[in-house]
Amino acid sequence: METPLMSEWLDYTKKKSVVEKKLEDMLKKNGDLTTSEYYALYQLNQNGCHMRLNDLGSYLCLSQSALSRLIKRLEDKNPPFIERRICVDDKRGIYIDLTDEGLRVLLSVEKDVNTILKEYFI
Repeated sequence: METPLMSEWLDYTKKKSVVEKKLEDMLKKNGDLTTSEYYALYQLNQNGCHMRLNDLGSYLCLSQSALSRLIKRLEDKNPPFIERRICVDDKRGIYIDLTDEGLRVLLSVEKDVNTILKEYFI
């Protein structure tokens, strides 16, 4: 008998919730990061450490207000994990750059992130 699609979906969402919780706990303990903050740093690194704010928001699937709060938290870290810059060609555009400290923190948790993901997806 074929497994109903809904059962597969529920299995997937359960596994995703477990992984998210493990990631959240580890990131808080080892990097003082939320999962959203980690995802933002990861996307910046994957895109040459430099992105338009709107593009980052699209990757993260966050509302404008949630994205603004996230960026503010990352800017307020001491030292800052990101820098915000106005686009010289389009004064309405904002660029976000990953700082050396942001990259250091991202790389410091990379092994632990991979260990958690491998446990559930390989």
